[in-house]
Amino acid sequence: MTPETIRPLFDLGDDVVYMNCAAQGPAPKAAAEAGRLAVDRKARPWESARNALPQEMDRARDLFAGFIGASGADIALSTATSYAVAVAARSITLEPGQSVVVLESQFPSNLYAWQLLAERSGATMTVVPWPSDGDWTSAVLDRLGPETGLVALPNVHWVDGGTLDLGPIADVAHSLGAAIFIDATQSIGVLPLDVARIDPDYVACSAYKWLLSPDQCGYLYVAPRRQHGEPVEHNHAARVGDAPMTLSPGYGRTFQPGGRKFDQGAADSMIHMPMAVAAMEQIAQWGIEAVAGGIRPVVDRIAEQAAARGWGVPPKAHRSPHFIGLTLPEPPASDLADRLAAENVHVSLRSGRVRVAPYLFTRLEEVDALFAALDRHVRSAA
Repeated sequence: MTPETIRPLFDLGDDVVYMNCAAQGPAPKAAAEAGRLAVDRKARPWESARNALPQEMDRARDLFAGFIGASGADIALSTATSYAVAVAARSITLEPGQSVVVLESQFPSNLYAWQLLAERSGATMTVVPWPSDGDWTSAVLDRLGPETGLVALPNVHWVDGGTLDLGPIADVAHSLGAAIFIDATQSIGVLPLDVARIDPDYVACSAYKWLLSPDQCGYLYVAPRRQHGEPVEHNHAARVGDAPMTLSPGYGRTFQPGGRKFDQGAADSMIHMPMAVAAMEQIAQWGIEAVAGGIRPVVDRIAEQAAARGWGVPPKAHRSPHFIGLTLPEPPASDLADRLAAENVHVSLRSGRVRVAPYLFTRLEEVDALFAALDRHVRSAA
């Protein structure tokens, strides 16, 4: 599996240097074609193709579950991480004096609801400061204690790709009786996550990044011990009707089993669902280890080029294999990403860093194109 064999599977011009998958993963051609067929299905809903939707939803649950070692029965369909957090925040309780552990500069969707929950519960927020050595795992472990009631973390920091080893963190959290919420948006599709090892209460993922899926596609793993909780909304599909809707209003007091109870309303998108399935089937065909292994050499080359210029990067021992944040000698101009995009080089600015997120289609020589463009706009510290 090489960039030369992967690139034709995407709608990429030869001159496009796309290293922005942490912001938006491009749909493979197979997913785009599934979407075109799905638009036709939406245009002609009287045709039988519409009847495949329930099976597509089940397939999406199973594919996502396979990436985290879970059962599809425990997966809820959502449209965003913020919705998944809202589901969890409705079930998790905190006592006065307890604390919620989060990271400095954590993604807002995994912060706001916990701040509100802490305020309402008389709890506090424990913000783990950015570690100077890049070791987030040790930094988090140092701040867990008897007062910890909730650990709400990613396993990869969205700003620069710094990693957390959730295994030892989860061990301590469980020993303290703390709940665990994981936002794995920036890792699922590239890195393994084993719910059997970590035993989290919830794992959320927005799928439009590394799962190469459309916007408004997302998933929530709900541990069986949390499936008694109340959903955020009460839509008809989340319940089992006492009688068929064809002959009655379809009302029912019994919820669907497992994660389905927490499905977001209108999760049965005729257009989004087949695209998401096609994208995840492609990733599953490649295999998670192969995806990470294919991107890692590009990220390592980016780190080497940045270090040669005196720019900061997370140490290799504590960074993800699939994207990286570059700390420049001085804050970048706010329009730097736009200026690079004008040269057909696509990255993001996040929290003062240049975030570079390649994919399997990225060729090593594109790293040279990236830094040639950066050199035209950024002062070197070397």
